[in-house]
Amino acid sequence: MEYGGLFSKISEDELARLCAELIRFDTTNPPGNERAAAEWVARYLEGLGFEAEFVPHGESRATLVAHLKGSDELPPLAFNGHLDVVPAGAQDWKHPPFGGEISEGKVWGRGSSDMKSGIAAMLTAAKAVATSGLPLKGDLIFLATSGEELDMMGAKSLTSRKDLAKAQAIIIAEPTDNEVVLTERGVFWPEFTTYGKTAHGSTPELGHNAIKDMMALLLELEKSEIPYEPHPVAGRFSMSINTINGGVKTNVVPDKCVATVDMRTVPGQDHKALLSQLEGIVKKLEAKLPGFKASVKINNDLPPADTSPEEPVVKRFLEVAQSVAPGVKVGKAPFATEAAVFVPSMGVPTIIFGPGDPKLAHQPDEYVEISKMATSARVFAAVAAALLT
Repeated sequence: MEYGGLFSKISEDELARLCAELIRFDTTNPPGNERAAAEWVARYLEGLGFEAEFVPHGESRATLVAHLKGSDELPPLAFNGHLDVVPAGAQDWKHPPFGGEISEGKVWGRGSSDMKSGIAAMLTAAKAVATSGLPLKGDLIFLATSGEELDMMGAKSLTSRKDLAKAQAIIIAEPTDNEVVLTERGVFWPEFTTYGKTAHGSTPELGHNAIKDMMALLLELEKSEIPYEPHPVAGRFSMSINTINGGVKTNVVPDKCVATVDMRTVPGQDHKALLSQLEGIVKKLEAKLPGFKASVKINNDLPPADTSPEEPVVKRFLEVAQSVAPGVKVGKAPFATEAAVFVPSMGVPTIIFGPGDPKLAHQPDEYVEISKMATSARVFAAVAAALLT
């Protein structure tokens, strides 16, 4: 298929403008406030002939679902990106984090890399497809979600939709530096709490020290062997004890201590079995240590997501992408995406590919290179044309 006509409709100036305008919507999560940005995206897509609807998440938050209708001879294809961003942080920025400044061949600001540049590239690709006159045999669906950076609420609100369940693929424009990512590790965040008895610091024998119990619990956790098989792409399971909080005053025996752990799981690991193992550690210590009492709860639970490279749609995506941009290769990303929601719940092949640099995500002075957005936009347009006509 020749893509020259499509690519002539993709402008770097428009890409930069769209990305900059998206950045100027402060969608810091929490609280999110994504609805205004979702409505802006909807207006752009409705001008191209898309039919837009919103999934509300309260007064100022919403997820957008927009359809460019085809003839239903082929299953739909979905473009996906999240609208929320992490806080800008306290560090000074070279460019205002929500200024959307364009300079040095880059667009600067919070979310430029993660992932408003990906949304801008998909919008530009959608425009190229919608205005090309191609007879679409399947719907092009555009998803702009809320809440990815915190609880994935936007993606979770879409999992029962029949139009998405029958999609050929969901393409997520997260920052991968224009590499194809098919596998991501899961996220599992246990929170441990130990309970003691308060007493004066000068008479600790009258109390029970929750911090000492937490030390014993974390030592036992560190010694435990968590079963897993290294994955050829996702790599190894990892565990990091990242917060601990206990006690109220130096001269008071602490009666409570809380610690959180960041675990990243690989395909093949069962999160229910992992929770059972953690509960077993607590029970072991309760039986072993006098007065020991603890609990464990899970604050974040996203399973690993794995789409096979042998899926026909993945092979076709790679074939088209490499014809458009010969340097495109299969890589890996260290972070979780909405694939962790879509793949387990719907079984739809999910391909992660976007222009942002993952090393710049969540960093001060975040930016995206405009030329990389153009490459992504051309790939998205070509893939849509190849899969829907």
